[in-house]
Amino acid sequence: MSNRDIQPFQFACPSCEQKITFTFGTADGELAGASEILDFKAPFEGTNPFVDLHLDFPVEFGRYVMGNTAFMKTVSQLGHEAYHHLNHRLDLINILYSKQGSLKSLITQFKRGDIKTFEKVCAHVPGVSLKSHAKEDVLAAVYSATSIMSSPFTIHEHNEELSKQFPILLEMIYGQHPNKTTELLKSIIANDFLKTLHFDCLSVYPKIVEFDLLIRPALYYDYYTPEELNRIPARVSTADFDSCSNFYKDLSEIFSRQLNLIAGINNLMKRGDFDLFEASKRVNAKGEIIKELTTLNNYANMDLGRKIDVIDDPFYMIDMNAIDNKLRNAIAHYKYEYKESTQLITYYPSKEGMHRAKYHEIYFMEFVRKMLLLFREVHTLNHTIKGLFFFSIFILKLDV
Repeated sequence: MSNRDIQPFQFACPSCEQKITFTFGTADGELAGASEILDFKAPFEGTNPFVDLHLDFPVEFGRYVMGNTAFMKTVSQLGHEAYHHLNHRLDLINILYSKQGSLKSLITQFKRGDIKTFEKVCAHVPGVSLKSHAKEDVLAAVYSATSIMSSPFTIHEHNEELSKQFPILLEMIYGQHPNKTTELLKSIIANDFLKTLHFDCLSVYPKIVEFDLLIRPALYYDYYTPEELNRIPARVSTADFDSCSNFYKDLSEIFSRQLNLIAGINNLMKRGDFDLFEASKRVNAKGEIIKELTTLNNYANMDLGRKIDVIDDPFYMIDMNAIDNKLRNAIAHYKYEYKESTQLITYYPSKEGMHRAKYHEIYFMEFVRKMLLLFREVHTLNHTIKGLFFFSIFILKLDV
């Protein structure tokens, strides 16, 4: 059993696809979708399907083996040290889950610009304090909150590396190309791009806490990585694909917007002009200039897959395991099917008119893992936004 206070479970009957739910920890968490057989004395002898369930770990399909519980398999595969580290992160998620109302309110009040209410909410979130109403102190407080909300879901070393190195990189670029660096920052502040992108990033933090039940078993793969995760039909013990599919799409859209910053800064670093993309990338097979690569503003109109391809040797290495543009497009156009009993997602990314012949398949666990990895990308790149804000305030003396 998980140590989460409320534990909702959900699965589907492999024979009829009927959704079955029950909840531990609440007075009204009754069994729904099935009937309990009170005099059933041997539930695991094979007459009925065996469904293993555990909120904190991936569980397998298959037959019942006495003593082969999800907990015992996890400890055996990870070892005690890794298991205790994982368990510590699960405990942190429990704390976040209990504070999700205050955390969501904190983000809401910041985005509303209601600093007085924001300050009151900060007092209810351990580890977050507001020194003053100065813009830099308000930003510091909100980034403290996002750090707390993301801590059990991310890899601290990855976040720390970019958080420390990006301000140094930005200072170096400014030293070499002060006019163009200033022009870029002034433009993304004046057109509200930096502000709206920041707001978009902030919106994902309450969501990742809200989806804690899905994310918990996906953390397991930070410690154990099978060669082909998509071929392992590991089960998530609650919720389903439809409950979170749009979150992956939203993360993809935000990440795509973040790439505008990465591309602009990369262009500055490599060629001294945020609008200037690498020469071989700017032309098509006919030798013509590609319209979307004439300026950074036009680049923003490209789709996610093409955006990644035209950034040459970026200073930030993107985790391509998180990116699946075909899956994102299939979700956006509702071109997918989900079989809950096996937790298999079939999606159709191709343009086939009224037909659906070409398809891809992944299990729900792999999808949740992709969602977690993409959240990490968005969170890590949110540190570049922080760096740009503070550079604008302290170095360029701009009103952000």
